[in-house]
Amino acid sequence: MENEDASADLLGGGFGAGEPPVTGSMTRAEMVEAWRERRSARRSAAVTGPGGVVDGFALRKWRRAGVFGVEAVARVEDMLRGLLQSMDAEDETLRWGADTIRASLNGQPTPQLLRAVKALLEATEPGRAVTQTAAMLSIVHEAGLPWLSPAGERRLAVIAGAVPAAGLPRDAEEDPTGAFALQQALVRRNLEELTTHHLGAIVPWAPLGVIDDLIEAGVLDRGHKPWTLRTDVGEQNYLLARLAPENTDANLARSLGWDEPGEREAFLAGEPIQPVPGSLYDLLLRVTDGETDVLKELEKLLPRELLLRLRKVRDGAMTGSWDPDIPTDRGLWRLMCALWEPRAAVKPTRGPFYALMALRHAYDLICQGERKKAQAQVDKLVDHDGAPADQAAEAWNMFAYLALLDDDLDLAYVSLARVARTDRRVEGNLALLESRRGTKRNDRDQPANPYLELGLPHKSEQWKHQWRERRRADRDDLDLAAQANWAMRRIEQAERTEDWSDFFVLPLDPASLRLPTVRPRSLTPRPAAMPRQTTHRTAADLAAVRDRAIADLLPALLTAPRRPDHDHRTTS
Repeated sequence: MENEDASADLLGGGFGAGEPPVTGSMTRAEMVEAWRERRSARRSAAVTGPGGVVDGFALRKWRRAGVFGVEAVARVEDMLRGLLQSMDAEDETLRWGADTIRASLNGQPTPQLLRAVKALLEATEPGRAVTQTAAMLSIVHEAGLPWLSPAGERRLAVIAGAVPAAGLPRDAEEDPTGAFALQQALVRRNLEELTTHHLGAIVPWAPLGVIDDLIEAGVLDRGHKPWTLRTDVGEQNYLLARLAPENTDANLARSLGWDEPGEREAFLAGEPIQPVPGSLYDLLLRVTDGETDVLKELEKLLPRELLLRLRKVRDGAMTGSWDPDIPTDRGLWRLMCALWEPRAAVKPTRGPFYALMALRHAYDLICQGERKKAQAQVDKLVDHDGAPADQAAEAWNMFAYLALLDDDLDLAYVSLARVARTDRRVEGNLALLESRRGTKRNDRDQPANPYLELGLPHKSEQWKHQWRERRRADRDDLDLAAQANWAMRRIEQAERTEDWSDFFVLPLDPASLRLPTVRPRSLTPRPAAMPRQTTHRTAADLAAVRDRAIADLLPALLTAPRRPDHDHRTTS
């Protein structure tokens, strides 16, 4: 009987898949022996793991559950064991599913197995649900199990890269988290194809590195407010700093390892900072000090709207006329003053900046000995009714000094007397004028303040250095050299006697001529976006997106397997 079976098997070509045919050179006895060896090998099929040997009867039963072949059975059994280990043992509602899976592992698989698998996967804790479901459905795809609906099977094949996505309908209901659309966009390197609907579904769960990819691609911006869609506070703060940095304070930025907002706040607050040489805040500090040689370098670091503003500041200095909004930033005054050299008297009525420039211009002209030009400027100052009290006092004090130089003591006295009613700082100058009026003309000393003759404020400690510079510069002009020597002797005499009472004090307070030291807010860029802190397209991020896209196919898992040769489920 055995020989007859062997003969029939040989004649019928009964070789396993991939086995070589028997050649005519073999004798019949050799052919029978080879058949016996192959039959023995088939009966002792491969060991599948902890479950032991899968015999033919078990394989036929597994076919009822839609699992075909020894390797597929082995992989499914491993998956089922892991699923049992992850389930909540105290959940009575899942006990039937666990019993069904245990029965399958004991060699009694049934079509109800899929229903049990689906129930246990749906009940898996959130932290493991995606990974576990993706792993299970990956096995379904790789083993060719008919466990998914045709649409789900096609989508799974697309995710796995087995078939192209062309012609696949895009149904939002079948892509609830947008993971499939995102996975395909990443594969095609075309994130721009994602819609606003996709983004709303993707942002809550996507890896932070993928969110950064969307930001860098210009697909996701501050208008989407992605920080409101994340549950992790740290990620909310990170996305806020990336897209809406103006809403991020220095403390929050430091918690993210980002120092720029703190440096910006310190700069604008006037606090001491030590920026890197050549950096934005280093150049802005130098602009605050009135350095003009850094403007070209600064232009390279400013956004376009601030670049244009800086150019307006520079161009306005050609005529001494700026748009009204520019002088409102007092942090620009030093730069404007350094760029502008008035050629005529400045109108103080144009605004606070021009009023201060007029006062400084008048003082500079007095120190330079340009009395006519100084008088023209001072006249405009004393005619300015809206000047602050301290500037008005300085203007009338300059007016009195110029009158003193012209030996018009009555005019000088009357000018100061009107200021003395509200400003006691002029009392010393007023006393000097009164004393000079009581002295005979021929007995009066030269009226000029020697410090001003050297171009310095009253009682400046730099007078010796300035005197030497003047001597070197004026060595060919005997009159100027003589005037400088006279100033030197007068100052030395005052220092010896410690008596400066016969010097007309001008300015009353040097601070009234100083430019503000505030920093230029209108040239300081808005808070910059926080630089990316994640890595571009990491394998872990791509795998997480792929797993989510696969896990979203869980609703496509059937409750009974489809027949491999028919588009319906098997029942036997």
